[in-house]
Amino acid sequence: MRSSYNKPELLIRKITLVTLLFTVCIGAVSVLFQIKPFWVDEWFILYNLKTKDAAGLFGHLDLLQQFPRVYLEILKSFTSFFNYSYFSLRLPSYLVSVSTVILSYKMMKKIFDHQVFARYLFVLILVSSFTFTEYFVQIKQYSMDILLSVFALWQLSELLKLKDHPVKLNRYIFLCFSFLMVPFFSYTYPIAIAPAYVVTLLQTIALLKSNSRLAFKWKITILQWAPLLICTFSIAIFYIVDANQLIADKSMYNFWNFLFINNDNKLLSFLTGFYALFSQLGAGVVFESLFGILGVVSFIYAIVSCVKNYTRKQYSLEAQLIIYSCLLIVLCLSLFLFKKLPLGTPRLNAFTMPSIAILIIYFINQLSIYIRSDLQKMALPVILYIGVIGNVYSRYINYFTSPVYKKQMKIYVSTGNAIQLAEAKKIPILITLGITYPYERAVVDAGAPDPGAWVLKSFPAYHMNEHLPVYAIKDLDNASEFIRQLPANINTILVGDGTTFHIVNRNGTL
Repeated sequence: MRSSYNKPELLIRKITLVTLLFTVCIGAVSVLFQIKPFWVDEWFILYNLKTKDAAGLFGHLDLLQQFPRVYLEILKSFTSFFNYSYFSLRLPSYLVSVSTVILSYKMMKKIFDHQVFARYLFVLILVSSFTFTEYFVQIKQYSMDILLSVFALWQLSELLKLKDHPVKLNRYIFLCFSFLMVPFFSYTYPIAIAPAYVVTLLQTIALLKSNSRLAFKWKITILQWAPLLICTFSIAIFYIVDANQLIADKSMYNFWNFLFINNDNKLLSFLTGFYALFSQLGAGVVFESLFGILGVVSFIYAIVSCVKNYTRKQYSLEAQLIIYSCLLIVLCLSLFLFKKLPLGTPRLNAFTMPSIAILIIYFINQLSIYIRSDLQKMALPVILYIGVIGNVYSRYINYFTSPVYKKQMKIYVSTGNAIQLAEAKKIPILITLGITYPYERAVVDAGAPDPGAWVLKSFPAYHMNEHLPVYAIKDLDNASEFIRQLPANINTILVGDGTTFHIVNRNGTL
């Protein structure tokens, strides 16, 4: 009830809701209006999306890309129906991100008591993170990775409560169905759900040792493990039809090799990756350091607490999710040691954020027990609130006011208008690498021929079914010579560098 909130928490609750509303609204505006130009990460996947059929998307993806294939097929079906319009390309990720906001807020209330002052950090840490803000409405899978990491917590909580709550058939069917489907939508979900098997096993052992009726023990055991068996089956199929391509992709491993553990100095490399796993939650040197140190301390404290709670037979939802979170971190560190998971880049480790947030909040709450002054109890969480809330607003403000954004937006609008003009007049386009600003190096390093040409084709304004010829040149000084080499039936061509375009005759005159 609202009356049960104390004044500081009520204030934090209002600030949190306003911040979440701001996030949802800024995303809606970015979907409804063409104010967010696409960038290199999106060009890579958009080119695959627009040039490959359904069968092709399940095979090798160009430009060093990996993307959960079922998820990609759904995106293909949806966006192609709307002819790859800006709205259709932005909407799916937006809906996924909004679902993350809603689910994480619900899980926050489910995990932590409503009197716990620091609990609002759970949703705010996720929403303020680099991966969430960067890929909020983008054609990439990272927003889905974050959602399914929170969803894994929900699935585990549903499994655990079967022991003490009556089974609702519709809810249980949905739980089983979710375990059947979600593995196909994220490469990191199998890692995120793996500790749930151990936590469920621990509860099963405790249940079998209890004084409950034998029939009840078997009933609960079957109800809990049936969804996990379904999940195991789905992950196996997912590996066969999709994930094995990612694991076998040597070029992908080579690309991220600098983030894997260094065999020449394993200890230093391990400690660096260990610290980076936690510091990814912060933005800027100060808050990266704060979250890094606090995360490491919280993890160590939680490990000790898990041992104590288990020996004392404390099986609250919070205690079990602490075990889950610790196991997930241990699993990630193990995969890092065996060079199966890179640590140090937020988007590849985003699935660990909910667990790290749980550990930090748990540590703050436990720390407050030993502090008498209410003002001192609030100091650490308030500092963290200021950091995460400030980052939400500053990230979007800095993005939309930066000189880079302004030039990108000019290129996006100018190029879109040029494509419409060229398609209307049925004339080819000659484009320089300037269209790829400021990602020229990354586009060239991708290795695809005619980089400016394929980037232009990834724009929503370019309709693949028009088959409009697009040619790439190094710079505008070479345009005249290049035009003279074109087929004789091409008399005029639209020449541009992304920001400016001109119709040029074959003889070089405007």
